[in-house]
Amino acid sequence: MAGCRGKDISFDCENQHARLLEAAQQEEQPLVDVPDTGPYPVALQISAGGLNKLLASVIDEDVPFSGQVPFGLLSTGPASASFAPVGGQVPTISFREVPNCKRCVVFHLDFNVQLTDDQTSMPVSSGVGFVDLYIPLRLDSDASTGTSTLVAEYGKARMGDWYVSVFGFDSETHTVLAGALKILMTEQIAENNGDVALLELGSWQIGTGDVRLLARELFVEPDPDPTDTVEGGKIVLAMHTNLPLGGNIGLDLSQPLGETVVMQVSMDPDLLLTMAHRMLAEGEIARFYNEDGEADPDGIYAVSLDAIEASQMLTDRLNTIFRVWRVADGYCGFVEANMPLVLGTDAAFQRLTVTPGDAVIVAGEGSGAKAKEEEKLVEENQDLIDTFRSDLAAQIASTINYEALALEGSDIVFTNQGVEVTPAELTSYLDFLVLAQE
Repeated sequence: MAGCRGKDISFDCENQHARLLEAAQQEEQPLVDVPDTGPYPVALQISAGGLNKLLASVIDEDVPFSGQVPFGLLSTGPASASFAPVGGQVPTISFREVPNCKRCVVFHLDFNVQLTDDQTSMPVSSGVGFVDLYIPLRLDSDASTGTSTLVAEYGKARMGDWYVSVFGFDSETHTVLAGALKILMTEQIAENNGDVALLELGSWQIGTGDVRLLARELFVEPDPDPTDTVEGGKIVLAMHTNLPLGGNIGLDLSQPLGETVVMQVSMDPDLLLTMAHRMLAEGEIARFYNEDGEADPDGIYAVSLDAIEASQMLTDRLNTIFRVWRVADGYCGFVEANMPLVLGTDAAFQRLTVTPGDAVIVAGEGSGAKAKEEEKLVEENQDLIDTFRSDLAAQIASTINYEALALEGSDIVFTNQGVEVTPAELTSYLDFLVLAQE
């Protein structure tokens, strides 16, 4: 390595190169196993209206309520009652307190009942009813593929509030027979139904594909005001990653969704710095550059990234602090710059955008201290800074545009209704259309 001018060690290239490598080593930590407990840095949160909209095409094909049960004795002999949902009707899903089941959602549906004489197999009468089905949900995760599946355990469904009227029988009046009938109907539901996959979550599509995002825990938050005409509550799919995050990262998932929110993706803003460091390690963001500002592993210039933080004042902004280093060929040092990243949506409201602002020098050392006065180092390396700004913004955009949600047999088209960031949470608000695959 060429000798450096001046006696000040801050100008010494060997010293600055060693400091850069130390900074890079601290930034480029290896991936870890995906933790299976909270606190969680990422969450997909869906309102009752959103879940109804999302699953309409799935549950329409396989409503978990049908069967045949003995009904007792008619004047002509024994009879059976067959029950099934009203044709073409999609159940309404709500989040309510369910006794002894914190992971249950409530399916409300109307059903028809057909009474048949067992000896003649002739229909005797028909009737109607309604039921609230308590259906447990389960989350299955596969760390090897980075996929998580939300499963409805239809076979474990229980009947809650219900009513049936047929052939002079009324469940509100004939309570003893109604209780026995309810038990038999619940057994039939369990016998005729099993687990059904409702939706699947994939991982991030970032870098070389080694970064995983995996749903680890399911929360069903009941409607805080069930008397309100607007369905409240939410379902939360809490996610963790194999990025080496610090111990202070984690979301507060207890807050209710806004009344107009269909779906939101929440992230701890501190996650973004670790993600950017990983992209530096993978080369998606270049570490070294040549004198033309092009990525070059043998270049004499380099960058390190010190901070990505939510703005304390503006909810559409992240603030970044990075250093541009000169580490060889004499007169070495670094400048430290502050650069905003402005968050927004594209013209079609399909994706979040990240637009880098101007880099402003805030400190320097060695040649960087001289550049703070003359801005020479920055002027000579504007191409480098432009490349870094662009690559960093692209990787942040890939991180926050998490839309890896799939329904079997359907395509989901997302629209992004906005994004805001606070020191506690970066939140994007989504709506969607579910289109049946041709």
